[in-house]
Amino acid sequence: MPPSSKFADIDFSKMPVERVTPNLSGLGQGFRCSRGEFVTYWRQGRIQREIDARISQCWVLRYEDSLAGYVTLIADKLDLDRPILIDEGVQYQTFPAVKIGLLAADKRAKGAGRRLVEWSIEYVASEIAPAIGVRFLTVDAMYDDDMTPPYDASGFYQKFGFCFVNAEEVLPPSTPYRTMYLDLKPLIDLFDEI
Repeated sequence: MPPSSKFADIDFSKMPVERVTPNLSGLGQGFRCSRGEFVTYWRQGRIQREIDARISQCWVLRYEDSLAGYVTLIADKLDLDRPILIDEGVQYQTFPAVKIGLLAADKRAKGAGRRLVEWSIEYVASEIAPAIGVRFLTVDAMYDDDMTPPYDASGFYQKFGFCFVNAEEVLPPSTPYRTMYLDLKPLIDLFDEI
């Protein structure tokens, strides 16, 4: 990262994550994500349209007036081919979940993507799960085999403890993503103790 970068030497690990409001909608000039479609989604208003339609909510990480990254959260369900909570007396194979819909970070904002995922995990466990009874966070980790080597975001999510819904999935997948999930119960239990 060149010293002239607007994000040089910024520690995003403790920076506040803010919900998108009309006064933050002007962020994004100069936003550079390695996935150009995520820049387009922001600049062309897709994110704001989804917020206005009440199908997602978005939070941003910024430094001054520069967008470092954004994450959207949406309602989801986790479908598994086996009952994973059988030891808890639950035989379901489908569970309510919250999905990380879009995660985008400026490629110059080192640590911004990590901060947004950590914040999402904590937010869902501490705020959403106690209110509506959900314990899983899901994500469709992008997989793009048109690149050399293929772009596979699943390794990033595995670092947070996400597991594959279909661990036996043949690569390249039939869709441009690999669905993953994280069981938030240990973290939810910690928040219950506080």
